[in-house]
Amino acid sequence: MQYSGSPRGRGFSGFHWAKTPSGKPWINTSCQGPGAQSWWPCKASFFHPEDKPDRGMLIEYTVPKGLTAVANGRLLGSKKSKDGQWTTWSWRHEYPLCTYSVTLNVAPYVHRKVKLSVKGTGVDSFEYWVLPENVKKADVQFEEVPGMLAVYAKAFGPFPFPKSKFALVETNFWGMEHSTAVAYGSSYPKWRKKEGLPPDRRYGRRNRFYDYILIHESAHEWWGNGVSAKTWGDFWIHEGFGTYAEAVYLERTKDRKVADRWFASIRGMAMSPQGRLFRGKNVNSAEAYAGVIYYKGAWVLNTLRTYVNDDAVWWKTVKDFNMAFRYKNANTSDFQAILEKNTGKKWDRFFREWIYQKGIPKITGTLEPTSKGLVVDIKNSTSGERVWNVPLDITWKESGALQKMRLWLAPGMTQKTLPTQAKPTDIQFPTLNRILCGHRLKIKD
Repeated sequence: MQYSGSPRGRGFSGFHWAKTPSGKPWINTSCQGPGAQSWWPCKASFFHPEDKPDRGMLIEYTVPKGLTAVANGRLLGSKKSKDGQWTTWSWRHEYPLCTYSVTLNVAPYVHRKVKLSVKGTGVDSFEYWVLPENVKKADVQFEEVPGMLAVYAKAFGPFPFPKSKFALVETNFWGMEHSTAVAYGSSYPKWRKKEGLPPDRRYGRRNRFYDYILIHESAHEWWGNGVSAKTWGDFWIHEGFGTYAEAVYLERTKDRKVADRWFASIRGMAMSPQGRLFRGKNVNSAEAYAGVIYYKGAWVLNTLRTYVNDDAVWWKTVKDFNMAFRYKNANTSDFQAILEKNTGKKWDRFFREWIYQKGIPKITGTLEPTSKGLVVDIKNSTSGERVWNVPLDITWKESGALQKMRLWLAPGMTQKTLPTQAKPTDIQFPTLNRILCGHRLKIKD
C-alpha cells in the first residue's frame, strides 16, 4: 500500500516544525493529543488503545543529506540516494506499541552511545541524539540515566524493549514518551546548575526535585509503552503509575522523606472533589485526558501502599503487574486481581472508593490523652459523592515506651477510648501524610 499527503495545520497534524540555532531543519512529531491518525494511516490508539501492532514496526524515513531521522526501535542502517541528496534511515521495533508512540525526529543530530556498568537494567547501553550545540549539556545531564534505569528495573522489572534501545532524542517541544526514542526538550537543569546558571523559568518549578522530562517520560517505557490501558477509562495506568515512578526514583536515590515532600508538593493538584480516576466507558484519549490521572493517580498508589502496610508485598505487586502485562493491555481490575493474590485479601472497597468515585475523605477531630487511655473523637466525612474507610496509624509513648496501633475510621463518627497503662505522651500520626485526604486532628491538652 502507498499513500501520500501533507500535514494539516500546526497543532492538529502531530508535527512540530522548527529550526536549529544554526538554521537547519528540526522536525519532530508528538500526537497523543490529536491521535496518530493525524499524520499516518493506522488503527489509531487514540480510539483503540487495545489494538497494538503485535509484531512491531519497520519504519523508514527519507530526509535531505546532512540530516538524521531517528525513530522507534534499533537502527538497521542508512542508505544514500544515487544523487547523494537524500538519505533513507531504516528502523525496526519488534514489540507491540501504541500508535501514538510512533515517532519521527529529523535534525543534524549528534549520536552518543554509552555503555552501562549497572547490572539488572535489561540493557547494556543507552543512546541519545542531540543537537550539535547541546552535546556537552547532554553529556552532563544524562549522567543520571544509569541510576534511573537501575531504579526502574528494580521496582518494575528489566527494561521492556532490549532488542530495540533505550534512547533520548532532543526535540523542539518539552517531551513525550515515544517508545525507545523518548522525546527530551527540557532545559538540561543539571548542566545549568553545574554552570552556575539559574533554573530555566519555563521549567524551574517542575525540575525542583529532578529533571522532570527525563524521569517522567522515561518511566512510560514501563507504564504506557510496556503496559498499556485496555480502554481510555483506565488512562491512569499510563499517567498515574508514570507519575508514581517519579516518587519511586526519589525514594530510591534519596529517601522516603524526600518522596514525602514531593507528594506534598503535588497534593493540591490531586485534591479536586470532582476528580475521578476512572474516566468512564467508551471515551477516546482526548475525552479521558485530565490532570487527575497524573496526580491523583500517583497519590492513590501512595495511599494504597499505606493501606497494604507491607512493603515487601507492595513492591512485589507493582512488579508482578508490570511483568504480567508487558506488551499487553490491562485495566484496573487486572491490577486489583494481582494485589488480591499477593495480599490474600479482597480490595473491592478500596478500588470502589478511590478509583471509581469522586472526591477524597476528610478527617477532623480530637484525641485526648488521659490517665485511663486515649479518648478518640474523630469525624470521617467526604469532599465527594460517597464515603471512605480510612486507616489511622497512631503512635504514642507510655512511661517512655513506644506504643502503636492502626485504628480504622469508618464513615461518620468514631468515638472510643483506647485503653492505656499510663497517660499517653508524644502522640503522632506517622502515615497520615501518606493518605490522600483532608485532615485536621488536634491533640487536647
